[in-house]
Amino acid sequence: MSIEDYYTESVSIMRYTTSTGWGDEPGWSTSSEAAAISASVNPIGGMERYAQDRVTLFADYKLHCSSTVDLDENDRVKWGTKMFNVVFVKDTLNMGHHKSVLMKGV
Repeated sequence: MSIEDYYTESVSIMRYTTSTGWGDEPGWSTSSEAAAISASVNPIGGMERYAQDRVTLFADYKLHCSSTVDLDENDRVKWGTKMFNVVFVKDTLNMGHHKSVLMKGV
């Protein structure tokens, strides 16, 4: 059994696009090369950090996906009806095996 067997969810990666011409509004759109990817998505708890002496939530969900997925901290992930900002992306063990992604709800 491999880790890919646990990628049971379908998510979309959203990229912020800028205006390309007259009348085009900048906004979030699904990237054509990653319209839907397979991943595992799980809620996490207890992930807190201190910012200016206040406890703030760092991440709501953790996503695992293939290391070949083009995803970084400037992207958003859409999972069903939920939208998340990508907070942190890590190539787990730096071995090109899979990525661990921390996300916070929009």
